[in-house]
Amino acid sequence: MHKYTEYFKSNKGFDRFIEKLYKKYQSLSKFSGTIKLNNLSLEESISLSRLFGITYKENDSIVISIKKFIQIMNNSKYEDFDINILIQEYLNIKLITNKEKQNNLKKQEDNYYKSIINDDSLGCNWLENTISKKNKTYKLIHQRYNKNKVELKKELINITTLINNLPKEKTLLSIFSSTLTGDPHYLDLDNNHSSLFFYALSYVDKSIYPTTRENKIKLLSKYNIEIDNLSNYVLTYNLLSDKEYINKFSENNESLILNIQNILTTNYFDTKSKKVFIFENPSILTEIIIKKINCSVIISSGFPNISVYLLIDKLIETGNVLYYNGDFDPEGLLIADKLQNKYKNKLKLFCYKKQDYENCISNNNIDKKRLNILEKIYNKDLLIIKKLLIDNKLSGYQENNKERIINYINISK
Repeated sequence: MHKYTEYFKSNKGFDRFIEKLYKKYQSLSKFSGTIKLNNLSLEESISLSRLFGITYKENDSIVISIKKFIQIMNNSKYEDFDINILIQEYLNIKLITNKEKQNNLKKQEDNYYKSIINDDSLGCNWLENTISKKNKTYKLIHQRYNKNKVELKKELINITTLINNLPKEKTLLSIFSSTLTGDPHYLDLDNNHSSLFFYALSYVDKSIYPTTRENKIKLLSKYNIEIDNLSNYVLTYNLLSDKEYINKFSENNESLILNIQNILTTNYFDTKSKKVFIFENPSILTEIIIKKINCSVIISSGFPNISVYLLIDKLIETGNVLYYNGDFDPEGLLIADKLQNKYKNKLKLFCYKKQDYENCISNNNIDKKRLNILEKIYNKDLLIIKKLLIDNKLSGYQENNKERIINYINISK
């Protein structure tokens, strides 16, 4: 360590001054301009007064010329003074500008991707194209790179492996995913992994990224990947379509269960009233059928599955407005909130007033963990029920409110 560095390190009053010098160098790539020090400490005022031959006092705010500092040091007993060496020795760093730092980080990231792009396969071609074009997909990858490089590398290897091994025969999505990643849920349509996979698959297909569930399912099908069409279903009532059997069920006032295959192979779904009532629980539909109320219904059976979303999308395409009502508990409000956020003005929440809650309140306590779910609820139409749940800590159930719900349906016809 040089003698002049030892001098500065022996006086703690120089710490902030040296840090400011380094930051100025980082921003300008050279030692130039001035440094401002606010509210000098007693140690700083003494050390800097001795160095510059100017009386500085504690709590002063001062501006120091870097050029003047270098001149003072060059004319001092330290003939070998070098400001670059001072900063490096004092801070125990290698002097580097912000620009150099960014260039180094870029090289590191480029080398990171090169370690994954190691052949001329379809998956690697997608990744190489994405990185070179710096497109929307790259921005997503870059965000994940900054968040967790180790996890991203695993993900990119998985995605390229999946793209390189697209099935030649019809294969269930869960089996395709499990065989190549060890996780049958790796490509579930709403998780982070699947979003990156669909970017890669749309590159292979030379098509735009599929934003709807229906389009995602269609894209998968083009490459022999099928989701579980049969076990994913939705309970419906009084819908119209281009399929005769669906219309027959409506004519006979009978409920009908539709799976994904039924929905995808149907050109359109519609209603006479252009209104669709969506309920969380099937007991409401039972009441509607018994009372022969002429309305169209979808039962989500808790959190909506893919078949529910596919059906809703088709009903919106034919100009229908959605009406939703669910249970008055944290999970029920979360479902309502997500549906409202997704469909905006195409969906209306109904029977979410104070009287509705008071009419169906139960003795079932809501524990603290479940109450925390309510922190995610911001929809203005749900705030009254949210507060009542927090205050009372008691659930309210749709079944106990069926008369008010049916009255609303009758009035809204």
